[in-house]
Amino acid sequence: MGEVKNFNFCGEIITPGTRLDTALPIGSDPMGQSAEIPIQILHGTKTGPIISVIGAIHGDELNGTGIIHHLVYGDDHRPGTSDDHIDPNKLSGTVLLVPVANVDAMMMNSRTSPDGRDLNRVFPGTADGSQTSRLAHAIFTHIVKKSDYLIDLHTAPYTRMNVPQIRADLENSKCKRIARAFGTKVIMNSKGPKGSIRREATKVGVPAILLESGSSHRFEKDAVEGGVKGILNVLAKLKMIEREVEKPNWRILVRKFRWVRSPVGGILHTLVPGGAVVKEGEVIAYVTDPFGARVDDVISPVNGYIVGLATTPLVRPGDPIANIVFVREKKLHEIISKEKMDEGSYDDITEQDIEDDEGSTLDETER
Repeated sequence: MGEVKNFNFCGEIITPGTRLDTALPIGSDPMGQSAEIPIQILHGTKTGPIISVIGAIHGDELNGTGIIHHLVYGDDHRPGTSDDHIDPNKLSGTVLLVPVANVDAMMMNSRTSPDGRDLNRVFPGTADGSQTSRLAHAIFTHIVKKSDYLIDLHTAPYTRMNVPQIRADLENSKCKRIARAFGTKVIMNSKGPKGSIRREATKVGVPAILLESGSSHRFEKDAVEGGVKGILNVLAKLKMIEREVEKPNWRILVRKFRWVRSPVGGILHTLVPGGAVVKEGEVIAYVTDPFGARVDDVISPVNGYIVGLATTPLVRPGDPIANIVFVREKKLHEIISKEKMDEGSYDDITEQDIEDDEGSTLDETER
């Protein structure tokens, strides 16, 4: 193993076994002042890969920011204490952390940038394009292309929640490897929409996965804790840190899914939580009139597992209510029995690669 060299980030030098709080310049704001993205870099004392973790590409999706905060300094948010998860002196390789990729959008409490564009649809960006395109170009040039792996952190929009799930191109062996290592029970097959950071990163040889967990506009404890554990699992799998990779007791690799939509407009009363196992024909929600009288039922069309769910009560005809992954009945019973087991790390993982002839793919629905 050769001597570890200093890490150069945009002219700033990080020596082995240290961390650096810095920023990536992205031009100037409307007041003519310097605009920048906060970056923290942890550079290890042993050779290893470079992995980037990016949060808040969509400015209202805050769980990713919370995940990175807790990943670095633990629950007490104090550096140098016993609950810090990564010690640069014991790290192999380098970790680039971007807690807020789209600062302007976060300041506006908005999914999109001030120019109205979705940052996660314009990668790799251009140096002389729109404001959002220039931001994408800076991130892609100085962070993505400098990396060997990428983890992109997201949540559902404020009207919905997502059960923790990794999205990755399962035809790419390196993406599939780190997707499995992360440890979610659900892995959704998806290259990502054109212009998304995970699609464009993988295209240039940087295997990328995306975490979807929870909902927007808030920090959610379970989503944050799960995200921290998953990132540490990936670092352990890549032999960057010494830690046992925690495995789920079951896992499904999802190729297609069904969105169940409201048959009528009204007030939604959901009967099942995200992560519920449902049977074909089961009533999963009621739609009522303004006085609470039942107008219609929302029915599950398949035996399956709910990976996404509406969180707002007002619905119109055709609004999405639940995202359900079809699961064969035998597998459904396995999941139900495994769900009753204690959480932990399992050598014998019940795993199934699920195809649904009548379902839709993520790449079809995310355009």
